Amino acid sequence: MISLKKYLDRDDSGRQAGALEVCGNLLGVMGECGSQACPHLGEELQSQVFRLQERLKSDPGPGTLQQTNGEAQTALRSWGERASNYYKRKATEVRELMLVVAQAAESVGERDMRYTSKFSSFTERLQAIANLEDITNLRSSLTANVGELKKCIAQMTKDSNESVNRLNAELATYRSRLEETERLASIDALTGLANRRRIELALDQLVLRARPFSLLLFDVNDFKAINDQFGHVAGDDLLRQFAVELKLALRSSDLAGRWGGDEFIVVLDCGEELAEVQRNRIRDWALGEYTLRSGADSYRVSVSAAIGMAGWLRGEDITETLKRADAAMYRDKQELKRGAAPPVERPACAVIAGAKPPARR
Repeated sequence: MISLKKYLDRDDSGRQAGALEVCGNLLGVMGECGSQACPHLGEELQSQVFRLQERLKSDPGPGTLQQTNGEAQTALRSWGERASNYYKRKATEVRELMLVVAQAAESVGERDMRYTSKFSSFTERLQAIANLEDITNLRSSLTANVGELKKCIAQMTKDSNESVNRLNAELATYRSRLEETERLASIDALTGLANRRRIELALDQLVLRARPFSLLLFDVNDFKAINDQFGHVAGDDLLRQFAVELKLALRSSDLAGRWGGDEFIVVLDCGEELAEVQRNRIRDWALGEYTLRSGADSYRVSVSAAIGMAGWLRGEDITETLKRADAAMYRDKQELKRGAAPPVERPACAVIAGAKPPARR
């Protein structure tokens, strides 16, 4: 990217634009590859890459390119370290589980060897009993050995049950840990909603079952302005609050997720006719005034969102359904812009110390 900067310093505007486009595309590919290599951490890297791409588009100057170069390297190094630590933890969990199984197998092997020796001793004594000519001695010896044999078998049964119970308990613990790890891997860390990977898996299952369902795509309007005016802490607070309201507005059979950045997705367990009713209900419930907090300050903002809806058509590839929902969301955004009031010369949001969240119920 440093060589690219020298290249951009030339007066050839056409080459500069082309090089910037190549640079932006390379950033996008890095984000996609990172998401594929480690899905658990990929969304954050893609979000960082997206912001860098937007910066290159909005300010293509050499200074911006140099700053973008440094931030891209920092983001990649940070992602690489966190991905390495993530896979190290996974490898440790697998090794621990294998050690439990190995210890159980070793315990069974030791038990078998111990009782093999006892059974050999019984065999020798039974052979000795067979050589006894006195019926009284033969009977007493046989009775004593049978009693000891019963004790041995009872102890073997007890040992086996204890080993199995201990192994089952340890396996249950690791199964619970693995399930919790899998659950965390399917949740968006910021909002607590399903992440993109979880949504895509759910969509694939719905298509396989061929059950009617609909999609709602949400794009929070002017979210960048909120970040720029009040900071990313307030912006993150807004996304968390919006996620809570969005989830509360859904039925138990629906699924809400963060699609990426300030975009959200809802999978509705119904056709388009009922989905339109749900869309209007969600719009009334989740959109409106929010109170954001950043440090000691509070900010009241009015939140709107463009919403795109599409129902899945039997036999349709899910990517086509998503494209139709995205196109509908874009049309809704354009309509909102056309119907918006002209801008006024005042801050978009007022600062209200200690303000309480407004009731939107």
